[in-house]
Amino acid sequence: MNFIDTHCHLNISPLLERTNEILDAAAIHDIHKIVVVGIDIATSEIAIKLAEQYPQIYAAAGIHPNDCHKAPDNWENHIVDMLAHPRVVAVGETGLDYYWDESPSDLQKIFFRDHLDLSLATGKPVIIHNRNADQDVMQQVLEHGNSKGVFHCWPAGWDIAKPLLDRGYRISFTGTVTFKKNELVQDVAARMPLERLMLETDSPFLTPVPHRGKRPNEPKYIPYIAEKIADLRGTSVEQVAQTTTSNAEAFFNFGP
Repeated sequence: MNFIDTHCHLNISPLLERTNEILDAAAIHDIHKIVVVGIDIATSEIAIKLAEQYPQIYAAAGIHPNDCHKAPDNWENHIVDMLAHPRVVAVGETGLDYYWDESPSDLQKIFFRDHLDLSLATGKPVIIHNRNADQDVMQQVLEHGNSKGVFHCWPAGWDIAKPLLDRGYRISFTGTVTFKKNELVQDVAARMPLERLMLETDSPFLTPVPHRGKRPNEPKYIPYIAEKIADLRGTSVEQVAQTTTSNAEAFFNFGP
């Protein structure tokens, strides 16, 4: 089997210091491609450096909603330059986060729209973060012309998922889908088209069952997420692995 971890943060501590060890463990567990996602200018640059150094790593460049208030005035110029790099496969992560009171919501919305614009202009998909902002995220997306993106670490129910899927978006699941009481998210994983579903760890966060609570999370734990989704859907892990890998390959258009 082959898996792809479509969203992780090997560009921050404590994973950044253990790159070779983490990649070796991932390979043993059949994870052969990894997308390292930026949360600001510095981590986006680190993601690109990792992608230049390791053939199994690809990068995404963007400003996380919690980091909007710290971004330089010329942040967009930096991101545009990075998006031109052949190892950068996506814009982000971007989106809205109303859980942490760090960046004002109005500022987050501006940055989110700007990232959606960049995705539309470059043709590279956008990676969207949503925490406690379901309605505003959905409104922003459905009012925008961009329809090429993935909602990472899916947090909501089917009523939010369906209109976004109808618009053309993908949904990606982390270890939270393995949490016993997370029935809303499990329902979406069971009902949505498998061809629109992807897997991620969001390492170093959100370690799946049976290692829940253990930090740091790592790409090697992707199979636990695949096993849970296979169980929810009444299919095989092999089918989940094959389809989600094929989906991620086409979605990110991994280059040389």
